[in-house]
Amino acid sequence: MPGRAAIWLARGFLAAVACSSVAWGATTLPAFVAQTRLDGARDLILRNVPVSDAELDDLGPLLSRTAARSDCMPAVDRSAAVIRLRLAENALASGDRVDDRMGELDAAVRKSLGCAPADPYLWLVLFWLRNTRQGLSDANFDLLRMSYRLGPNEGWIVVKRSAMALAMLDALPPDLSGAVVAEFARLVKTELYTEAIDLLKGPGWLHRDRLLAGLAAVPQRNVDILTRTMADIGYDLDHLSPAERRDLERKSNDRLDELARMPPAAMARP
Repeated sequence: MPGRAAIWLARGFLAAVACSSVAWGATTLPAFVAQTRLDGARDLILRNVPVSDAELDDLGPLLSRTAARSDCMPAVDRSAAVIRLRLAENALASGDRVDDRMGELDAAVRKSLGCAPADPYLWLVLFWLRNTRQGLSDANFDLLRMSYRLGPNEGWIVVKRSAMALAMLDALPPDLSGAVVAEFARLVKTELYTEAIDLLKGPGWLHRDRLLAGLAAVPQRNVDILTRTMADIGYDLDHLSPAERRDLERKSNDRLDELARMPPAAMARP
């Protein structure tokens, strides 16, 4: 009899564990599936893959539930903020529901940062958002400073941040403009040449003299690789970019055509 009682007790315990496992699975599985879906969309967006509103429509209920929750789920909240960013960017491109999308993004970013404040990318997003909605303001520079402070060496963030900061370099206070120049130098020093070249021939071209001067402490070998590669693709760092050279040639050709059409007497005038 004692042996039989022990068997029934063990069976009861196993049944209770099984029921608990089923209940736990029923509770956590929907959350896991939701996070997986949000994370998948987030990863595409962070890789700069174009994602339309139509492709994000199915995530609307998940985004709404995430926004309505008062508790913290850092991974889910971060994914929701990144997706809201793409929705806001799409709205800016189309001109549709801009205010709504910007407001939703602001709330999502603040919620995510409230749960996990050490996220340099979302501080950068918040800086962009506030400037887009309110205009460039000294009050917003601390948001950019937080991004630099928390993520000085994360390559994928560096590229996005540098592109944004170089576009407004002349408007930045000295500490931030210095951080932009130093960040470019780190790209070259760590041999991230593709990223450095994209920045230099893009938003950094107007500031090339300052960016190149900031390479003084970078190994000369790295600087030589950068300058040779830029020359190979048509960018003379001391003179013109391909676009500027084409524009100069076009103006020269236009002037020659104009002279060719002028009568000899007009061409001889001083």
